[in-house]
Amino acid sequence: MKRLFPLYYNKVSPCYARDHLGNHGCYARNDIPRFLFLASEGRFEEAFYVLKETNPFSSGCGRFCDHPCETACNRTKFDQPVDIKALERFVSDYGYSKGLVPKMLSGEKGKKIAVIGSGPAGLAAAYFLSRHGYRTDVYEKQPVAGGLLTQGIPAFRYPRDVFEKELAFIKASGVTVKCGEAIDKNRFLNIARDYDAVIVATGAHKPVEIGIEGEKTTGVESAIPFLRKINFGRTEELKIRKGEKIGVIGGGYSAIDVARCSVRLGAEPTVVYRRTRGEMTAHSGEVDDTMKEGVAYKFLRQPLRIEKHGDKLKLVVQVMKLGPVDESGRAKPFAVSGAFEELMFDRIVLAVGDRPDLYFVGERFTVDFPRMVCPDLQYDESSKIFITGDAAMGSVENTGMVVRVVGLAQDTVRGVREFLGENVAQDSKRETAFYNTLNTKYFDTAGRLVEEELSHAERVGNFKEVVKTVDEDMAMLMASRCFNCGICIKCDWCYFYSDGSLVKLDKEWVPTKDEHYYEFIEENISSATYKSVEACPRSALTVTPEGSRLDDFRKCQYISACEITRGECKND
Repeated sequence: MKRLFPLYYNKVSPCYARDHLGNHGCYARNDIPRFLFLASEGRFEEAFYVLKETNPFSSGCGRFCDHPCETACNRTKFDQPVDIKALERFVSDYGYSKGLVPKMLSGEKGKKIAVIGSGPAGLAAAYFLSRHGYRTDVYEKQPVAGGLLTQGIPAFRYPRDVFEKELAFIKASGVTVKCGEAIDKNRFLNIARDYDAVIVATGAHKPVEIGIEGEKTTGVESAIPFLRKINFGRTEELKIRKGEKIGVIGGGYSAIDVARCSVRLGAEPTVVYRRTRGEMTAHSGEVDDTMKEGVAYKFLRQPLRIEKHGDKLKLVVQVMKLGPVDESGRAKPFAVSGAFEELMFDRIVLAVGDRPDLYFVGERFTVDFPRMVCPDLQYDESSKIFITGDAAMGSVENTGMVVRVVGLAQDTVRGVREFLGENVAQDSKRETAFYNTLNTKYFDTAGRLVEEELSHAERVGNFKEVVKTVDEDMAMLMASRCFNCGICIKCDWCYFYSDGSLVKLDKEWVPTKDEHYYEFIEENISSATYKSVEACPRSALTVTPEGSRLDDFRKCQYISACEITRGECKND
């Protein structure tokens, strides 16, 4: 029978990975347990760099992210989830306030890469590549960089000065951003010839038509152009009047942002949605805010047609009811026979989704993520083309989810690096430290953070940021609520139970994966040692059979009693 050996080997936390219930953690693969432990210790600079390994937009995501990591958080099953989003924001803002600069991972490689589009996916891909030593040029057709970040997300959720700090950090890694550069077919071909690789990251900005009569009537407009005018300081072009009735069709973030902006400009918006609040793709917290700010809702209403009535618009809707769950995982709406309603508005904004517009790559193309197959190009050019972000995914429910496209950018960058000859290390598959693997008797219940916000009266007529960043003391306190699932934080419970089979090492905790702070005395392994494995609050230890793939790894953690006594051992 093979001998079983305990050892310290990291697991992944549910806030990082998809769990057995289908909850998805951080799409950007942020190392949440490690950055939170550093934050709990007041080591904010180190926590900042842990976040910047995986997400150049950590300050933004700490403001506008859907935070699926919190839904997956093990602490949810104990009391309430950890405030990961708010703490990511604090740590990132701290790093920028201290003037921290990117850490490079490699010297210059002598190869250059073009990225078409400066939205979150394009800038993230450029940032990751630049840190690995590639010269990276980003082409943007708008006069300012950012794509969705500056065109679609309002300043009250993502202040422009915060974006500018994130953009400056990306540029400090060596990325060049060229604005006002419209790319057509000929320009794209020339870029493909001039660069060693090209990444298409133009997002999804072409409005989806809902296919109803009257949607092109004067007074009907699309969400992205509407938001772009506001975010680019051209609000006067919208000519919104105080008390104007605006109908917003849709249930995602674009619809929510249009409604909240409209309120701030003095209008009276109503969101028209064919399902109920529970099926909206926008986060429930955002929906709560809209209601508190004065946005009205018409749920279970399917638009049928738009008619012009003088200077008004009549929206005829079908009354709906919910049926069984469809392929999106939400209840499917069905028409209530003979039930219709007429809604009157001064203008209507369509916010039902957007799709990629990839005309510039040629007449024919297919997406084989992360590659883009472009038969209209010669083979030498076609083999260089990659794609990432919403441009690669098409029109889907979570289009515009920044943290998601940052994760896609990581995948595309891996493909580019391998294409250019790098041997990119693969992450080993690890177990997940689910709640039932933790030893929660060591933890006390503690309440979740209540973030300070502007009062609703203070939000009227301006685009000031609504939520305020926590201070250092509160950040440390709230970060200490994290269970730090799957990693060792030197809590000493294993040492306490080990009955002399463990030696505690004198070294500082660092965020390096699989770093160990205790060593096993091989001759002293006993039932108490296995008790140490069970006692670990965080499921940071495991047991592996002799001869397993972890054998070499295990040998680094085992010493003999002779080594402790500096060789003063009796000969057999």
